[in-house]
Amino acid sequence: TNTMLIKLTEVRSSGTCTTKQDYTLNEIFVNPDHVIMIREEARMKRLNEQGALDKYLSPIHEFSKLTINRGNTGTEIIVVGDPKTIETMLNKNIKQILKG
Repeated sequence: TNTMLIKLTEVRSSGTCTTKQDYTLNEIFVNPDHVIMIREEARMKRLNEQGALDKYLSPIHEFSKLTINRGNTGTEIIVVGDPKTIETMLNKNIKQILKG
């Protein structure tokens, strides 16, 4: 099948174990076929409300954790957007392909 990738905004931590973590926003492209779970990421929402994330993000933003299937392992990423919005974006893409 000719799957189109969906553009999402990933929230990444700098990975340093200091008390003040730096978070960056990156554009990523996800294959909707490989997303096996979407769930709310409340911890990131709290961090954002406290102003710990990117200064360009509004405090009302919501976040989702996506589990992406990679063969026999899964990788988790955190993206900007509530689970319903992300699910709609992924499904809309699949419907467009079926119509095409």
